[in-house]
Amino acid sequence: MKQFIGTITLIVLISIISCENPQIAMFEKFKGGEAVEIKDEIVVPFTLKRSHVIQVPVYLKDKNYRFILDTGGMTMANAELNDSLNFETMETPQQNVKMALTDEIKLGDACVKGMKLALTDFDDTFKLDMPGMIGTDYLRFFNVQIDYQNRQITLRNSYKMKRNNHDEHLMKFEMIPPYFPTVDLEINNEFHIPGMIDTGLHYAFVFPINWMENLPEEEKQNLIDVEGYFVRWPWTESPQNYLYLMPEIILGDIVLKDVPVLFGEIPDFLNNTTALIGKYFLENYLTTIDFPNRQIKFEERQKSNYSLRYSSGIHMAKKAGKLQITGVLYNPPASEANIHPTDELIAINGKKYDEISELEIYNLMMDKTIVKFYVTIIKDNKEKEILLTKQDLFE
Repeated sequence: MKQFIGTITLIVLISIISCENPQIAMFEKFKGGEAVEIKDEIVVPFTLKRSHVIQVPVYLKDKNYRFILDTGGMTMANAELNDSLNFETMETPQQNVKMALTDEIKLGDACVKGMKLALTDFDDTFKLDMPGMIGTDYLRFFNVQIDYQNRQITLRNSYKMKRNNHDEHLMKFEMIPPYFPTVDLEINNEFHIPGMIDTGLHYAFVFPINWMENLPEEEKQNLIDVEGYFVRWPWTESPQNYLYLMPEIILGDIVLKDVPVLFGEIPDFLNNTTALIGKYFLENYLTTIDFPNRQIKFEERQKSNYSLRYSSGIHMAKKAGKLQITGVLYNPPASEANIHPTDELIAINGKKYDEISELEIYNLMMDKTIVKFYVTIIKDNKEKEILLTKQDLFE
């Protein structure tokens, strides 16, 4: 964790000391790197871990690894990975982050030469059994298309995109240093907040918890509190979450009405001034991000069945070798069944830890076409099976 916190500290330091954008220029100079020109588009198939974590093939010194791809993250790898790769390393000025001086990093056949790679305790922090991450410091050289429907990433040389039909939504984006793409979100025809495109987030929209101050007093009564948490980050202190039905969110010419959003503690390096836009929004579109031209295009696709609005009010996960209840909404039906995060979760639909996948758990929680499921818990030293039936939480 110390090394990972050092990486976050480095991001913040770069943002502060370097005031196109001076912060971005400083970041590019520090990270280095030069992309090899792409002759034809490069299609990289990906798989999903849990329901949202994109896994892609990455080559370091011609050795093949499976990394996470995250538009809300930085390129990094487990420190021990360099024991076998033997890249030359350097220490940051803070002396708590080690950087590998890579000869090249390849995502599929896309190649960036001479980029510094942060060496961290990545796997220990995120518990994903993965050796590293490809982030926006790598993707910044390319036009990057994310296709959840066909599960593939397409990389191209940068080009000026155009809107071709009514199903396409084209807009400019800004950068939050060091290199995170954000679009302007207009909220309730009154407020504006940057929304960061974050493929490492599962939920559609997460807002910083302090943004709730903008809600009228009568609307604050409509917040649904969470016992435990539905969303949190490893380095944040408080998992406090709230669920709310946002009347309107506009990004570019996309107008969304009655949007379930979560409020939570956003990581410190985003200064609690940025909302996050995750996979359960992005999967409704073919998303193309052209980093050099600061353009993003959303092309409408088949709508996802995932929804926070139709819910059993419970969040479950596979953690530390067992099934866990991480959060329960103070709203029926889970709260009516007297379920709490402190209860020991034994099985879901009769399946124990080794018998159920993370994707199946997310489908049961989030797919509105699945209307009921069973959980088996230990309460008061007794095993109890409970039927949970989803409902519209905002009726």
